[in-house]
Amino acid sequence: MISIYIQILLVILFWNADCQIIPRIEECGLSCSQGIHCQSKPSGGIFNSFCHDAPASLSSVVLKSMKISTVMKCVQGSPCSLHLNIKGTLSLDENVRGLEICSFALDTQQSQCTNVRFTRKKSKMLNGKKVQVQFNCFEVNVAQHIYVTMKTVPHYCEVKLSQQYYVEAGKLDYNLDRARKIVTVNVSNFPRDQDYYVRLCHKWFTCEDVGAFAVIKGKEPFKSVSLKYSQLLPCLCIEGWLALPDARRIQLCPFENGKYYTQVLWDNIVYNPLTQTLAWEPACPVLVTVNLCRFTKSNDHCEDIENSFKSSPEKVKYSRVDTHPRLCMK
Repeated sequence: MISIYIQILLVILFWNADCQIIPRIEECGLSCSQGIHCQSKPSGGIFNSFCHDAPASLSSVVLKSMKISTVMKCVQGSPCSLHLNIKGTLSLDENVRGLEICSFALDTQQSQCTNVRFTRKKSKMLNGKKVQVQFNCFEVNVAQHIYVTMKTVPHYCEVKLSQQYYVEAGKLDYNLDRARKIVTVNVSNFPRDQDYYVRLCHKWFTCEDVGAFAVIKGKEPFKSVSLKYSQLLPCLCIEGWLALPDARRIQLCPFENGKYYTQVLWDNIVYNPLTQTLAWEPACPVLVTVNLCRFTKSNDHCEDIENSFKSSPEKVKYSRVDTHPRLCMK
């Protein structure tokens, strides 16, 4: 038998699971901080599309930090609907009468705009103060790609915030039964009239299938499904997406951290006596540095073999390997 001593340095790659709880609201609307009274009304966005030269006194950061998220408007007796929740910070200035916020859906080529106006006397008194504006009345659909802009009124050239945003729906949670090797996936926060796909996958450059995907019917009261797995690997992920064309997928990778789940990566070390090849192929993507070495007679040190160092994110293979009992992989 071949005595193989293995000391492999594994640096496990990390993956982010983009799962967020979608807040629910009963009414949409506009709010402004600093006690400032503000009003909104729909706008065609045409009259504010042409920009003017900004006054010299106007700060270049009069608009700052626009943030976008998704909220779900649910009214009793009616289906829930998704809305953009847009927040932006404005430094009040005597040259600015308000804001124009617009959203543009790339799939439908439709835009929605609203004009936000401040009480003129109050805004003059707080000149230079920062006010946060929040607006959440733009209705959107799941999996939409949205382009959002925020401009001053009047629109001054180069004073504008813009951001792309993908509308997502769904939150993944799980329960693990190690004895039966089953992951029970719970899905919440997605529209009731939409079906939802769930699967297990191994995340490399893409997430590769591990068995068939399951369907959760939108009209079913229980939003959970049980999926079988063979090994708890660091790259084993749960992936979910709405049953719509080109829907964005969200992932939950709960096993990516922890020594318990990395132990199985030490498997798959194979020596082939016919071809004299020694190989190690990890089941998950890792950054690994490997070399061959020979143990000294006292077995207290393994001397590196020159030109045997290899770095690879996948398979490491040595050809024409001598089967000497003191030969090791390090």
